Amino acid sequence: MISINNVDGDKNSDWLIRRYESYQFCGPSVSDKFIPRPYIYLMFHFKDRPFITQDLPIQLESLFVAPIVPAAFTLTFQGEMDSLAVACNATVFSRVFEVDLSPVSKRSINLPQPSFYQLWQTLADLTTTDERIAYFSEFINAVQKSCYCPDAVDMLYNKIVEKSITTPLKTIIQECHASKSTLLRKFVKRTGVSPKTLARIVRLDYLWAKIRDEHAVDYQSLVFDGNYYDQSHFINDFKAIVGETPGYFFNRNLSIVKLFSGKTTENN
Repeated sequence: MISINNVDGDKNSDWLIRRYESYQFCGPSVSDKFIPRPYIYLMFHFKDRPFITQDLPIQLESLFVAPIVPAAFTLTFQGEMDSLAVACNATVFSRVFEVDLSPVSKRSINLPQPSFYQLWQTLADLTTTDERIAYFSEFINAVQKSCYCPDAVDMLYNKIVEKSITTPLKTIIQECHASKSTLLRKFVKRTGVSPKTLARIVRLDYLWAKIRDEHAVDYQSLVFDGNYYDQSHFINDFKAIVGETPGYFFNRNLSIVKLFSGKTTENN
């Protein structure tokens, strides 16, 4: 049984939080791909913890930051899980909490601050998703007492997420009015990926949402809407991130992939 509840962040915390995802799982193991998303996730596992099983199995920690990753990997749920994932604006989180999100091989970044472990314990003692969300919102607003003021790196990140599908990356970078070399160096440290990689992930995320909503795969439409040069470019880009061609991917059972990758709310 898998139960996932997605809750959008409120106005008091939208400077950081995109949404919350609450996971409840009990039963035999299930495995499938986790598809990259354009946000980082603060992960809280209160009971059993999932595994990354693409190469040698790696059990994830009870508390960590899941950075933006450039390619899909295989995730396995098993045992009895009770987890909360908080989707955050990457550049804001890394700046406020002074967390280096530079690329790491194990796909998780530790949080050494004692306050986060106390936060984990408090959330674990709460029994409902609403209680956990309310407490987490209080926690982050207590850390950032004044209104958050975005810098040039935040501006670049937000612009890529909001309009990189239709606006060339070169134009977006110019709109940030900062030294390009400094901006790109800081961007990787505060997101874990390059601006180009993030733009590719944003484009894939948009097209998958379009396919989900329209219940059809039309390559000509996807190439046009995703602003790709041609169909070959779209297929190669898709395979580089997902590890499968779009023709294969969208014609197989995607129920678990959708649950892992935040594309549905479902009870099984």
